Amino acid sequence: MRGILLCGGQSRRMGQKKQWLPFGDRPLLLHTLDQLYKTCGDVVVVASDEEERERLARLHVNAILDQYPGQGPLAGLHAGLSGLQGEEWACLVACDLPFFRGEILQDLAMLAEEDRAAQAVVPCDGEQLFPVCALYRGQARQIAASCLEDGQRALRQFLQRLQVRYVPAERYASYRPFPFHNMNTIEEYEFARALWKKEGWS
Repeated sequence: MRGILLCGGQSRRMGQKKQWLPFGDRPLLLHTLDQLYKTCGDVVVVASDEEERERLARLHVNAILDQYPGQGPLAGLHAGLSGLQGEEWACLVACDLPFFRGEILQDLAMLAEEDRAAQAVVPCDGEQLFPVCALYRGQARQIAASCLEDGQRALRQFLQRLQVRYVPAERYASYRPFPFHNMNTIEEYEFARALWKKEGWS
């Protein structure tokens, strides 16, 4: 299964690129890659621009660029699914999930194999969806392209066109800190970093 790490966001509220924020002695991006490799033998990073792609290449990280620049995570998913067969699965993960765990993707993959009709497996907490820590079939790439061509870049609209298996986040209640916690501001980053240190993450 392929892993797709999204690093193409503008990080406007943060004021700097989230993926390079330090957690411990390394940028968050490298911690997230370690978690992805627990599940995926093939991992690709969707970079924000050519400069970042070259920076990642110097770290021996396989990185590509969006084919629909500036169109958000749906464009990143579209790029990351390139080359996959229709029935193959890929894990999509955003770069701003400091407490993401590869074990969750392993569990989602097990659920995916149980549901032959599903085109996506997405955690949720009631109406709140977590589509950037989820699984997608290769066939979703064409649907993503259709959405982007129609000017529909929201993942929620995209999911409405798919056969989705939703998984209650309470299934992962034993994981602490909350694995779907994301960061959008410096204050949220400082909180996450303090929690990271308190919980003894490496």
